Amino acid sequence: MLKKFLLLTTLAALLAACLPSQQPAVDVQAEVNTAVAGTMQANEQIDRAVEQTVAAKEIAQPTQVPTDVEVALQATNTPFVIPSLTPTATLVPLKYSCYVVTRKPSTNQVMNGGQDFDIKWTITNTGTAAWYDAVDIKYYSGESMATTKRYEVRKALKPGESFDVVLDAKAPNSKGPHFMAWMVEGGMCYAYVTVWVK
Repeated sequence: MLKKFLLLTTLAALLAACLPSQQPAVDVQAEVNTAVAGTMQANEQIDRAVEQTVAAKEIAQPTQVPTDVEVALQATNTPFVIPSLTPTATLVPLKYSCYVVTRKPSTNQVMNGGQDFDIKWTITNTGTAAWYDAVDIKYYSGESMATTKRYEVRKALKPGESFDVVLDAKAPNSKGPHFMAWMVEGGMCYAYVTVWVK
């Protein structure tokens, strides 16, 4: 019997703990009144901030030209502009650069082994600065077919001006394609020759 009594007492205590607590109606009404008062106070602060902003905008319109000592603030209605993050390519011309056109021989021109031929390149100054009058053009790579490995441009080239280089050359004896490259001093540009020996 004692066990049943203890069990029922424990069960009653648990049920009582789970039931919602009853607050007096006066406390709930006081909390509502406090919340309403807080909201009214916040609305008053917002109204004051709006009034100050409008007043500042009206005052900020200068009526006289500012002097060195005073600073005038002007309010604008310009919207905030977000800059574009899209990259744009802007070509910056190089100070020293050039372009080479191979006039002779034509690309992959067919030749006999050991045949003599002329190489003719037209080199144009495509940079923004003038060249001095002793720029070297040198053998760079491939099979050396020219009778020399260096040529000196004996003219100061202004931007846009061209110069013709003429070299004596000899086709290799081995059959098939052959390639030779020359470099304008400083790596400004490269000149090429390709021939096909039959």
